[in-house]
Amino acid sequence: MKYDDIRGILRYVPQFRGQTFVVLIDSGIIEHENMANVMLDLAVLHSLSIRLVVVFGARHQIAELARKRGVPLSNSDATGVTDDVTLEVALDAISRLTTNLMQQLTVAGLRAGVSNAVMAHPAGVIRGRDLGSTGTVDRVETKVLKLFIDEGVIPIVPPLGYERQGRVLRINSAATAVDTAIALGASKLLFVGPGAIEDSQGARIRQLSVEEAKALADQAPEGVDSLKYVQIRHAARACEGGVPRAHFLDGRTDDALLGELFSIEGVGTMIYADAYQQIRAARRMDVPGIMQLVKRAVDDEELVSRSRHEIRESLGDYFVLEVDGQIVGTVSVHSYPEEKLAEVGFLYIKRTHEGMGFGRKLVSFAERRARAFGAKTIFALSTQAYNFFENKLGFLPADDALLPPDRLEKLRKSGRNSRLMAKVLRG
Repeated sequence: MKYDDIRGILRYVPQFRGQTFVVLIDSGIIEHENMANVMLDLAVLHSLSIRLVVVFGARHQIAELARKRGVPLSNSDATGVTDDVTLEVALDAISRLTTNLMQQLTVAGLRAGVSNAVMAHPAGVIRGRDLGSTGTVDRVETKVLKLFIDEGVIPIVPPLGYERQGRVLRINSAATAVDTAIALGASKLLFVGPGAIEDSQGARIRQLSVEEAKALADQAPEGVDSLKYVQIRHAARACEGGVPRAHFLDGRTDDALLGELFSIEGVGTMIYADAYQQIRAARRMDVPGIMQLVKRAVDDEELVSRSRHEIRESLGDYFVLEVDGQIVGTVSVHSYPEEKLAEVGFLYIKRTHEGMGFGRKLVSFAERRARAFGAKTIFALSTQAYNFFENKLGFLPADDALLPPDRLEKLRKSGRNSRLMAKVLRG
């Protein structure tokens, strides 16, 4: 590990200390060979005074136990009917998994405990079907869980709920994790399972807003296992319920938890409800950081060199993109009111955040800003990014006559031979 990596981790420690993270361990990962590393990651988080709660799924183990016993299941993941036979198999499988997790947490040096903190009622009749012993969460007894946490004990929450009369009901593990996270005021809900969330080309989706997550969940392809899409929908519900961020991690990889939580780029998919990213006006205190951010691009002649004095003199033209409180992008928007023109420039995205759509967001912001100035056309001058403007943003090559005289003279004196691209602003 590099010293810079350690510094990167340390910047998150004060932010996370004392926060509550609810971790849902999918049944598909519990018996994987990398589960020991997941446990060690939990031990690291616990050592940093992060308050942990572990929820687990049992779908795979319930199905496997039913197969061994030669009995049919009415439903394996508590989203449908739970008959008496299925309930019996589920209780046995969940009991074994609870013991399994207790053993693994013990090996990782962690103390753990199980309680009846989830109160539930029968789901009842849905679409004409009586769901039997499938339940819905009534409430989560947070005092019980906090008693565990305050004593340094990690609560293990199985996918079960209890009626006041003592009847045990099956509850979907994702629903259990979401209701637990909301009740505890958790700052993060972590889904640890097999595989990542990917787009149609098989590339990892790094982040989704709540609305984007719900749209993705509604587009589950036919003939695929819908579990991941169900979990995505639950994650969006968690964010709407007050959990700022939910993360989906591939528990088969060594850096599943730590790589996601202690790096800007992450290794999983984050669903967010808070101001995870924002574009704002640059401030004087931002100028040194902006200069450092774009230094390489200036050295490579992607951007025109600007001094601190030049940026401060026209600070009102500059905007920054913040991700997780760190500046990762810049753009400038300069107005030419007499010509009803605006110029977008100084566009740069930190290399670790390229390919995430931030360049488009900054230019879209610049276009909105230009419209607010009354501009009818926005233009850009570039030596290397002209393909991006033309192919991705709808800009077209333009004649130098478009430029105001002072701007044209400045361009010619620069000797950069930049290409002029322009776009008519509609609306």
